[in-house]
Amino acid sequence: MSVSLIVPLCADKPEYEYNLPYLFNFSPDGLSLCIKSVQGLSLDRFDAIYFTILEKWDEKYCLSDLLRLQFRKLNWTKAKVVVLDTPTSCQAETVYQTIKRENIEGCIFIKDADGYFTSDFTLCNSIAIYPLDRLEMVNPGNKSYVELDDQFYITNIIEKKIISRYFNAGAYIFEDSTVFCKYFEKLSCYKNLFMSHVVYFMLLDKILFRPFIVKDFEDWGSNKAYNYFVTNK
Repeated sequence: MSVSLIVPLCADKPEYEYNLPYLFNFSPDGLSLCIKSVQGLSLDRFDAIYFTILEKWDEKYCLSDLLRLQFRKLNWTKAKVVVLDTPTSCQAETVYQTIKRENIEGCIFIKDADGYFTSDFTLCNSIAIYPLDRLEMVNPGNKSYVELDDQFYITNIIEKKIISRYFNAGAYIFEDSTVFCKYFEKLSCYKNLFMSHVVYFMLLDKILFRPFIVKDFEDWGSNKAYNYFVTNK
């Protein structure tokens, strides 16, 4: 089975007109945070790695060149930059556009760039999770939460509401990119669409999702978190 890692980086924020998007800033070891965000994964399991960025920030800050230099430094021969010419409405659309432009087939692993974890995982529909009570610093209202049944299947996922001790740690696996695209197309008419909504509608159609618990979790979900990261390493 072909397996692709997709890192969506297409946020379009007014502050980026004057400041480099912080996920491209350098950590103390000289690597951008978006690069570091995937280094806890076994990258040899992926047939391709895609970092999807927005054209206007690429032109302003030379993001493609910045990323490719780091790919070369790390000898990431399977890594590629995908540049979208227009902003997307949400992360799910960024993933969808990446799949369509690159003709991606098979399993996709979607990783948020604003955090880090280590984990093993199985190539099935699944969500990375971490227990809220193990975090020292957290904004609990900025996450999605999952409920599990006694057989360790996911039964529910919801944004910004604490329904269990487990929250999404910033990664989703869809075993078939075609199915993901099908559900995104069904839901694309809705505003404020989250990845969790795609999963929720798949759950309603009796498509099974498993959780995988991550380790060494770090949350870089804001500039404040980034500053904390830099000053404490």
